[in-house]
Amino acid sequence: MVKVVVNNGQYKITIPKELAESKSWTSSTRLRFIETPDGTILLKEIPAQKEQRDNPKKHGEAG
Repeated sequence: MVKVVVNNGQYKITIPKELAESKSWTSSTRLRFIETPDGTILLKEIPAQKEQRDNPKKHGEAG
């Protein structure tokens, strides 16, 4: 069962444990809701962004 909870003015949902585990989602997983033209709501995982390899600040350069 999915529940909607309001906490400090933010709406939060719970995801069934079995679903989260089957998708290997953790508390740091970012998800996006997508509404289709017919009103269906899809839930899509946002891939984690890898750290930029050529980050000037990481190499001691001014940025």
